[in-house]
Amino acid sequence: MQQMAGQSPGEKAPEDLNMNNEADWQAAQRHWIHGGMDRLGARADRFFDTDEDLGLSKHLLMLGIIGFFTVFILWANWAALDEVTRGDGKVIPASEVQKISSLEGGIVEEFFIKKGDEVKAGQVLVRLSDVAASSDLGSGQARHLGLLATVTRLQAEVAGEIPVFPDNVMEGAPQSVTEEMNSYRANQDKITSQTLVIQQQKSQREQELRELQIRANDVRGQLNLAKEEKAMVAPLVESGAAPKMELLQLDRSIKQTETELNGVLSAIPRAKAAIKEAEAQIEDIKSQARAQAQTELSAKMIEMNSIKEGLVGLKDRKIRADIKSPVNGFVKDLKVYTVGGVVQPGQEFIEIVPKDDQLLVEARINPKDIAFLYPDQPAVVKITAYDFSIYGGLKGKLVSISPDAVMNEKDESFYMVTILTEENSLKRAGEILPIIPGMVASVDIMTGKKTVMEYLLKPFVKTLDKAMNER
Repeated sequence: MQQMAGQSPGEKAPEDLNMNNEADWQAAQRHWIHGGMDRLGARADRFFDTDEDLGLSKHLLMLGIIGFFTVFILWANWAALDEVTRGDGKVIPASEVQKISSLEGGIVEEFFIKKGDEVKAGQVLVRLSDVAASSDLGSGQARHLGLLATVTRLQAEVAGEIPVFPDNVMEGAPQSVTEEMNSYRANQDKITSQTLVIQQQKSQREQELRELQIRANDVRGQLNLAKEEKAMVAPLVESGAAPKMELLQLDRSIKQTETELNGVLSAIPRAKAAIKEAEAQIEDIKSQARAQAQTELSAKMIEMNSIKEGLVGLKDRKIRADIKSPVNGFVKDLKVYTVGGVVQPGQEFIEIVPKDDQLLVEARINPKDIAFLYPDQPAVVKITAYDFSIYGGLKGKLVSISPDAVMNEKDESFYMVTILTEENSLKRAGEILPIIPGMVASVDIMTGKKTVMEYLLKPFVKTLDKAMNER
């Protein structure tokens, strides 16, 4: 008999087996197993042999499905998504609303803005009438230039020089320059008249001194000649060649000449002293004039400095007639609307909402989410006025969390959080989209990350957690 597939050499054929024999029973089991595998293989061979292309497609499809789920599971365990806490709120000013007033008040001369306008820091908003301020400033400046001319003249008199007036005084107060030059000449003439007699006396003493010096030289010469003559006559008298009377006459002449010389020499110091006294008197008169000029100068300097300080206030007052914005922002309100309207001193008549480089967004957060929030967490602010899918949002960070929950009129509780943005506007294709206080916004605060698998398994984990705790 032909041996069957899967039958080992020497084994009995199935029809020859005795089922009551344990060895035959085990052989029959082996026969059935091998036969089943052979039949399954034959069917598979027939399946692929009969439709080879279809079988290959099914095989590849199966491999593709297995590969897809394998890659998906790996990706789901690796890819992380942001966990966010969402809240709704609105944009608030980063700083307080600026209320602008006028110190002196006045009548409105011109408006440069209207309610709702955007303004820059330093921009003129309203101009008040500055007629009074301009008048006071002009008078003060004229008075200051006049005093400066006086001070320049007095400084020159103290220094004993001719006044040289500054250019601004020459141009701004020519009349004052003329008056001060006249005063300078009058004072110089007064000094000259006071010293004229003394100067004449001094000149006389100087002339006398010169004459005394000349006379002294002449007498000194005569004395020398007389002494020489005596020296020549004395030997002759001793020898008897000349009378003794001649020698006595020479002695008398020498004595008289010496007396005269001594008188002239003694008069010279007195003449010099008289000259010095005259010079001292002249200098005293000039010193008195300088002292008087110095006293005047000190008083005028005090007055000029006082006026100069007043000018600073007057200039500031004139400048304050132009009411300027202290910050970048938007005009929220105007209390005076018409040209000619009166602004009272200290009245707050313009309100500016600041526009900063950063924005503050105040948002409400559900109490169940507050445990996951802390300062400096990154956030994204979405302005509802601008489509987020088109214009995007503003990056920012969480800066503050209210210490306790608050209730609204509907008895709903929530926590207030504040987000500080990095920019103050949205940008798209070079276009700047302004954001102003009061705009409604939603915020996404990044509280962590989760993998895709954790998101997918979360419902099952929660269900399992509840199921494991049920009674």
